[in-house]
Amino acid sequence: MVNTFRENSNSEDFFSVADLDGDGVLQQDELQADFNKKDINGNGYISLSEHISSYASSVPLVHNMGIFIYMDKLDGNEDGVVDQSVPLSVMKMMDSNGDGEISREEHERNGLKIWDGGAKESKSVLSP
Repeated sequence: MVNTFRENSNSEDFFSVADLDGDGVLQQDELQADFNKKDINGNGYISLSEHISSYASSVPLVHNMGIFIYMDKLDGNEDGVVDQSVPLSVMKMMDSNGDGEISREEHERNGLKIWDGGAKESKSVLSP
């Protein structure tokens, strides 16, 4: 799965789209803005259907479901929705130098953790 993430141009596309101010790094407010955009109904949670619709054209369905399950576990609730604590968890996971920003390099390197976590959860979807 490591090569899949690196070869997946959508990971780079996400970085560019999420970098709202175009400064080449992601800050917490940009991750929160991305969360809010995916929270289509504005209830403060991302449901499976909201998550799938956000990535439908760029990630295979089974892996998309795996990433959702992984994110649901990241929020600590495993209640079928992703809550607003996940952008902070992602920031902590990806900001390896602790400077409060995620560089493109950190995103590429540490995004593998999320991608691999999703891949592991995808296997559980395929063979429960």
